Amino acid sequence: MMLEGYTVQPPQSTLMGDIEIQDENANQEVKNVLYQGVQKGIKRLEKRQRRVALGDVTSQKANKIHNAIHNKFHQTKNNFEIENIRSSALVKEQQRDVRDEDSDYFLIDSSEGSSTDDEQVNEDAIDDLLSRRVNDQQIQADEVYEDFDGEMHDVIEEDVDSQIEPLSPINNDEIQTELDRAFEKYFRSVPNPLDDDTHDVVMVVEYASDIFYYLRELEVKYRPNPYYMQNQVELTWPFRRTMIDWLVQLHFRFQLLPETLYLTINIVDRFLSKKTVTLNRFQLVGVSALFIAAKFEEINCPTLDDLVYMLENTYTRDDIIRAEQYMIDTLEFEIGWPGPMPFLRRISKADDYDFEPRTLAKYLLETTIVEPKLVAAAPSWLAAGAYFLSRTILGSNDWSLKHVFYSGYTSSQIIPLASLILENCKNASRRHHSIWKKYFDQKHYRCSQIVEEWIVSTEA
Repeated sequence: MMLEGYTVQPPQSTLMGDIEIQDENANQEVKNVLYQGVQKGIKRLEKRQRRVALGDVTSQKANKIHNAIHNKFHQTKNNFEIENIRSSALVKEQQRDVRDEDSDYFLIDSSEGSSTDDEQVNEDAIDDLLSRRVNDQQIQADEVYEDFDGEMHDVIEEDVDSQIEPLSPINNDEIQTELDRAFEKYFRSVPNPLDDDTHDVVMVVEYASDIFYYLRELEVKYRPNPYYMQNQVELTWPFRRTMIDWLVQLHFRFQLLPETLYLTINIVDRFLSKKTVTLNRFQLVGVSALFIAAKFEEINCPTLDDLVYMLENTYTRDDIIRAEQYMIDTLEFEIGWPGPMPFLRRISKADDYDFEPRTLAKYLLETTIVEPKLVAAAPSWLAAGAYFLSRTILGSNDWSLKHVFYSGYTSSQIIPLASLILENCKNASRRHHSIWKKYFDQKHYRCSQIVEEWIVSTEA
């Protein structure tokens, strides 16, 4: 502004609560107090940003504030204009260096890391200030995330699919009537002496009905929250798909049981239902879940050194051990989710354990682990849907009362699920590449190729 030949610089002001401080009129003491308070708050928040890897669901506000700092402090001109605020690239480099040196950054709840009363007051004041900034200035909808291979992806809000509705079986009086008919026809309180399973002690026919009734209770008890992705600040369904694709490769490399893979995914989903996870620790959650599941299901499970090697030393032995302890504690040591494999074997009894439909169903069943709509689906229902579709592909279109009895589902309950599985098998090499490649091998009887050829023939 020009005034009689002189240039007058308008005063800069900074708002903190209800106090307005003008640089030209404020004394040096007040200015220093403000400077120190802001610096302490910024350092405090940066420290928390480095340390908070896996926080409580209730810490989402804090995580959003951290993201706001990252985006806004280095994208817009800071009103404080303090010279020693580092650039965005320098801060990121420093954070990586500190993470390598600090052994406490991994799993910290928002309640940990206690501070003095004065520090807490300053922290709350900065949090309130930043919250107001976030409310006043909305963060852009398009965000850039970095995946595990170091590639950058633009994740648009429309592509995140955070509002996916879970799929579940329908129930009505007609369905219940059919289930009752199947039960009356095939249920036996005393084992059938003509059944080969009766003479096989491993099958424990006397307890089979009670066992599967109990497993049906467990699949409900250990059901993850189908909407948990809405509570995750940095994760999306595409990131989950990428991580599962990598876990399938790891699982195949170690030649582990199918039960181990399904339990791994269940542990990951249940953990994410209770805790928020940052993107740079998502892979650690996956490998720790695999470690837990292998201990539960396998006779010979991978060692820590094996996992560290497969991770290319991205995480240390201590990282995996601490993650394992934290995840088990979060899940309250409840790991006994039944998984779909026992139900698949049970259903195949309706066809006298026919090898072909059960083998093909294993591929179809494994494709369900990447589908967001089936995160909370009952494993018994998934097994029934995969087996139903496998019989259809192999030319058997009937679903008899015997199948209804051993699966616990009617055809009207299964058809929507089978349709979704079949849709996901189109362009399978893109939707679930590792699973498709795994079952394209001769060892798995080229099941993915059989499904592909059948889809092409039906669409021709």
